[in-house]
Amino acid sequence: MTRRQYSNPPIEEAICEFRFAPGQAWNFTIPGLFYEKVRDLYTGEPQQQSLITTEFKFGRVPPAKPEITVTQELPKFLFPSADAAKLVGVGPDALSIHSLRPYEGWDEFSYRIDQAYQFYLEVAKPVGITRISLRYINRIVISPDEAVDLSEYFNIYPQFPDSLPSNISGLVTRTESIYEDIPIRLVITLSDAEPPSEQVVFILDLDISQTWIEKPLSLKEVLSNLHELKSREGQAFESLITDRTRELFDVK
Repeated sequence: MTRRQYSNPPIEEAICEFRFAPGQAWNFTIPGLFYEKVRDLYTGEPQQQSLITTEFKFGRVPPAKPEITVTQELPKFLFPSADAAKLVGVGPDALSIHSLRPYEGWDEFSYRIDQAYQFYLEVAKPVGITRISLRYINRIVISPDEAVDLSEYFNIYPQFPDSLPSNISGLVTRTESIYEDIPIRLVITLSDAEPPSEQVVFILDLDISQTWIEKPLSLKEVLSNLHELKSREGQAFESLITDRTRELFDVK
């Protein structure tokens, strides 16, 4: 089962990211060389994004206090289209391709992914791939006449014992799982969002990825692995929603 075609898809943002095994040390000439390749395609104002990571380390013997390490990473450079609905990003040994609402469809998105990927190979000359991820952030808007029953819209939702109140006023649920046939990781997050008036809004976030640590994936095998991730993302999305939810998106 693949993801169906909808006239009004709920996709708020789709993101494809590659992490590379470098063939040379990262330097700040790489984003500039990459931009020369894409500047006629992404004509918006380039942006610089500073990234900060926080790591918690806990002592083995209580009452040792956790150590908090904050690291300032090298910046990531984003190159948007004129309308800022399409972007590519380049950071240290990383490439990301973004598609914001209105979603352009997989055919065009995958074409842009392949295009940016080939440009990156030309300027950065990596030797392999250590991680591929594909993430779809879906914003599902419901205009209810009465209280929303999650089971009517989703096949994944929290369930409560009879002794607890079941009138949910806030929702965040997250699961991580790994497929048995291929070590592909799927992270599903379902949460509510601050809605417009008289509407209920849910965010269904699917993040699917595969990692190669000991032996990087060959650069020639990347796109076939990406399409496998896309196929499984589509299957996961359709498995998580009901026909009543599909009606909100206008099935073609």
